[in-house]
Amino acid sequence: MTTARTAAVRRQPSVWPVVVTVGAAAVLWAVSLQKEGYATRYPAVPIAFAAFLSIQLLVPRVRWNSDRVLGPGNVAALLFFLQLVVIPTLFVLSGPILGTLRFRPSDNYINHALLLQVGAYACYTVGYVAWAKPARPKPFLLEPRFTTGVAFYFIAFGAVGVALAFGSIGALVAYFSGQATILTDPEPTTASSFAAQFLRPFLAYGVIVLWALRVARRQPGARLQPMEAGLIVVAIAASAIYDYNRASAAIPLLALVTAYSRFGRRLSPIRIVALLGAVAFAGFLFGGYRDIYQGTRGGAISESAAGLDHPRPTFADYLQSYGNGPQFWAVIVQEVDRTGTRQSDSVVSSAMYPVPELGKAFRNDSAPIEYNALIYGEPEIIDQILGFGAELYWNYGSAGIVVGYFLLGLAVRRFDDGLEAAPDALAAYNWSYCGTWVALMVINSISILSQIVVYFFWPIFAMSAIGYLARSHLLARSQPVEALP
Repeated sequence: MTTARTAAVRRQPSVWPVVVTVGAAAVLWAVSLQKEGYATRYPAVPIAFAAFLSIQLLVPRVRWNSDRVLGPGNVAALLFFLQLVVIPTLFVLSGPILGTLRFRPSDNYINHALLLQVGAYACYTVGYVAWAKPARPKPFLLEPRFTTGVAFYFIAFGAVGVALAFGSIGALVAYFSGQATILTDPEPTTASSFAAQFLRPFLAYGVIVLWALRVARRQPGARLQPMEAGLIVVAIAASAIYDYNRASAAIPLLALVTAYSRFGRRLSPIRIVALLGAVAFAGFLFGGYRDIYQGTRGGAISESAAGLDHPRPTFADYLQSYGNGPQFWAVIVQEVDRTGTRQSDSVVSSAMYPVPELGKAFRNDSAPIEYNALIYGEPEIIDQILGFGAELYWNYGSAGIVVGYFLLGLAVRRFDDGLEAAPDALAAYNWSYCGTWVALMVINSISILSQIVVYFFWPIFAMSAIGYLARSHLLARSQPVEALP
């Protein structure tokens, strides 16, 4: 065996952490089965364990890859691990939570839903390994002075958006002190509110461009400098100004960590695990605070009057809820069993749902509206996510999951390869940020991805267009002029 081949074998991601974890979960299932616990009700659980472990053993390309850190492929792997190992283990220990559901679907439907999630992972894997064309390196950082100017223009645009959104420094301070006015009914869309929503993402992205420029000038392997850390803090703060939405700040942080590990200093697995644990724990604590703040209308009423004096959901409950456990898919499985598939009635409507003005005509027929009506029994409450796979099944049956997750695997692989080929930190951030939102389709919905693309991808689109025009201009100037006859 040559040295190159030996190195390639050594660089294959290790599967032993997965083997140990799934083995421990299987032991818990076996103990519960012997005691006639929840394991007897959910025979799909060991199938989920076996399927996840088999794919990890047979397909090294979909394992956790330390070269991608928290890139799209690794995020998708974590989410499938959550759905097929962690949540089924919680089923074995304490059963499925009811969450916001008015009723818990029968065990048969929950088992069916878990098997659909197993099939979704298999189809994702096929799509992920089917893409073989390497990505071409595409730089996003141009000449430093020019790129710095673009960054400051972006920051100025974003500052205008923040001013339009908050109106005063006092309102911005109140927001970051946890006393924002987020309880009023949504106002009609105006030119000012649309501009505020459209421009705000440019602030964080402009700061990230400045950060990437500093990373490009540093020595590889050097420690994070105070100025670089400060820019990261400002970028995350600027990303956290969307009604206390946790993902709007968490996803840029993951993308920045990934870009830093690629072009700054490689992060150890222990630090990555610690970071993920800190982000998850902070999100859990903040979610509890936000629920109480909203329920008590900023402290205007007591927790008992708001119906919040009962025991709060645990961290394990949040894992089932935000991980889109099979009991939530089972609501749709039961509905399809009763009324049949919708024949693509909601997919276009869900994609158009977040689009300003144009989406109004589609909203009543969209999956978020219909799914929340199934949960609550009334159309006024719309706060629960219908998972991507569940909506595909609702519209197309099992064939929808096969095609949809195959395409999802293709897309995540494309973003992963773009991240691997990224020639600078800004390119790595862009591929990681966009790809992570796509990978989150494992637990998110079509309407959420559409909303993110409509409102948050514009700075990256603009930077890509600016780079294309700048390179085209430079190439045109560098072409030799043919001699006149």
